[in-house]
Amino acid sequence: MSIRNKFSSKIKKNKINRFIIFGSVILFSSCEKHTDNTKISSKKDSAQIVSDIPKIKGISRTELMDYVKSSPTIKPNQNNGIPFSTLDYDKILAYDFRGDEEMYDAPIDKQGNFIPIIEKQQFLSQEQADKILKALAKKSSYGESSAACFNPHLGLVFFKDNKKINQMSICLDCNGSISEIDIPARRHRVFNKGTDDEYSFTGFTPKGKAAIITLCKELKFYYKSETNTETKK
Repeated sequence: MSIRNKFSSKIKKNKINRFIIFGSVILFSSCEKHTDNTKISSKKDSAQIVSDIPKIKGISRTELMDYVKSSPTIKPNQNNGIPFSTLDYDKILAYDFRGDEEMYDAPIDKQGNFIPIIEKQQFLSQEQADKILKALAKKSSYGESSAACFNPHLGLVFFKDNKKINQMSICLDCNGSISEIDIPARRHRVFNKGTDDEYSFTGFTPKGKAAIITLCKELKFYYKSETNTETKK
């Protein structure tokens, strides 16, 4: 079992526990559109979900791959914090896409192909990469609740010799994230430690969200302002 699958199953259980304990569920504007979807149980169901997804003219896979190859290289920084300080990469590309928890939860699918709903792409400079990775590795960026849905708009993909070695997807509307490698800081706020009901609040804090919004503002991506990340009160 991959690290991503190992932690995603536990995260799902933890989210359910959080909502029961606190007695209220935070409803997020972009997530509400997906809460009535039926889970994929057959090829017919899957086909129906695909047909329900809005038609988006995404960047072609050829253009996406060509952009990876032509993007400038950067160097890993040991000061970026675990796990990024030990990750061997030479490029980080950011992707703006309309993710869906059922079909497209990351820029690159399980078959290693770019998904067809990527609308923008931009390589990160050394300065941009170091700044966002330092923020994503800090405990102060995590520790809040998150919604049960996951419809990300921001993806960060790490490449080495033009091959993906890791990717992270972020949904500020749902206040959650997933990563193919474990980020210890995401699990620092633990409840019921040592019991069967142990869980962590892995949602972003205001400080963590601010770092992501700052990057997206520079890139002119979807999460470029608080307007696109506000929750319904």
